[in-house]
Amino acid sequence: MKIILLEDRYGEVDDVREKRRADTIVFDDEDAARDWSKRPDNNNGTNTATTVNPNDEAGKFFVQYNNLPMGVERVGDRLFVTVPRRRYGIPSTLNYIDLRDTRDRSPALRPYPSLREARSLTSVYRTRADQCGRLWMVDTGLLEIPDNPRQLQPPAIVIYDLATNSQILRYTFKNSDIPAANTPTGLASITIDINGDCEDAYAYVADLTTFGIIVYSLKENDSWRHSHAYFSFNPIAATLDIAGERFQWSDGVFSITLTEPGADGCRTAFFHPMISTEEFSVSTCVLKNRAIRQSRSYFSLYSLIGRRGDASQSTMHGYHESTGTIFFADIGRDAVSCWNTGSLLNPSHVAILARDRQRMSYPSDLHVTGDEVWVMANTLPRFGYSRLDTNEYNFYIYRGNVYELIENTVCAPPRLSRN
Repeated sequence: MKIILLEDRYGEVDDVREKRRADTIVFDDEDAARDWSKRPDNNNGTNTATTVNPNDEAGKFFVQYNNLPMGVERVGDRLFVTVPRRRYGIPSTLNYIDLRDTRDRSPALRPYPSLREARSLTSVYRTRADQCGRLWMVDTGLLEIPDNPRQLQPPAIVIYDLATNSQILRYTFKNSDIPAANTPTGLASITIDINGDCEDAYAYVADLTTFGIIVYSLKENDSWRHSHAYFSFNPIAATLDIAGERFQWSDGVFSITLTEPGADGCRTAFFHPMISTEEFSVSTCVLKNRAIRQSRSYFSLYSLIGRRGDASQSTMHGYHESTGTIFFADIGRDAVSCWNTGSLLNPSHVAILARDRQRMSYPSDLHVTGDEVWVMANTLPRFGYSRLDTNEYNFYIYRGNVYELIENTVCAPPRLSRN
C-alpha cells in the first residue's frame, strides 16, 4: 500500500511528535455537548479514563482506550469510520472525518450525523454507500460487553440519505432471519446491489456466526435467508497468529463482493468465510430468488472458485470493475493481496501488495471506491486477548491507487489502461 493517510498520532519524528490526546471529542450538536459536559463522570469537559475494568467503565460516556475503529469507507469528502460497541465508553458507533481538514494527521472522529441523532444506533461494524447517495449499514442492536452482553434493540438494516444526513429507513430483521440469540454478533458486513433503479436495491448481509446470508429487497421491504455449507468455516484454517497472539476462531461467511452485471442482469457474488483460505461464488440471481431454496439443485448453484494460499484468511474484499481485480484484507499474513478474476484462483495468481507485521496487523476492513483501495488495520486480537500499548500506534487507515498497486503483478490485466 503506497500511502498512509491517517494514524492515531501526530507528527513524523519520534522525539518531537505529541502524544495522542485522550480528551478530545468533536460535537456537531451544541445541546448534546452541553448535556455531556454536565454528566457526573465528566471532569471539566474531558474524560481521560483508560481503564479496562468493565465494572469501572459501566456508565461512562467516553473511555478512550475502548474506542477501537473497525470499518472505513470514503464517500466524497467524508471518510466514515465505525466503532462497534464491544466495550463501555463509546460515544458514537458511526463517525466521520472531513477529508478537507488537513490540519491534523490524526483528526478527531465526528459523530454522524450528530451526537444526538447518533444515539439511535447501538453498534455498527461496517458501512457501504450506493450510487444513489445513500449509506447502508447493519445496526446489530447489541452492546457486546464481555460477560454482560445486552440486546438493546432488534438488529436492523439502517439507511441514511447522505444529502440530508437523515435516517430514511430502519428495517428490523424477521425472526426467520435470526436463527439464534448469538446471530447479531455476526452481522458484521453488508453489500449493496443496484442495477440502475434506486428503488430496486438489494442488500446482502453476511452472518459469520450462524453461517448464512440474509437478503433484503428495498422494493419489497422484505428479507429472507440463504444457507449453504460453503458459508461455514474451515477448521483446518482456524489457528491464527496475529499481533503476538495465537488463538483459534470459527468465523464463517464474512465478505461478499460483486462483479458488474452479466447479460442476464445478475452479478457474480464472490464470498468467503473469514476462517478459510478458499473463495466461492454464486449468482445474485440465486440470492434474489427466495423460492429457489426449495429446489433439489439448490446446493449445486454455488461454486468453489479456488484457494488463495497459506495464511490467507481474509476479512473483507472488494472488486474493481475496470481491471477485474479483487483485493483482499488478509489477517493471516498482515497484508493486502489481489487476484485478477480473469485467471484461475490459485496461490501463483495471488500477489501480496503490502505487508507489515505491525502497521497492517489485522486489516479489519477493505473497500474499493472508484480507483482507490481503502484499508483499516486495528490490531484487534491484541485488544481482545491482551492489552494495546497506548504508547504505540495501533490504528491505521491506508489509501492506494488500484493501477499503481497492481502494476507489474499477476493481478494486472494484459493491457492495463486507466481509460
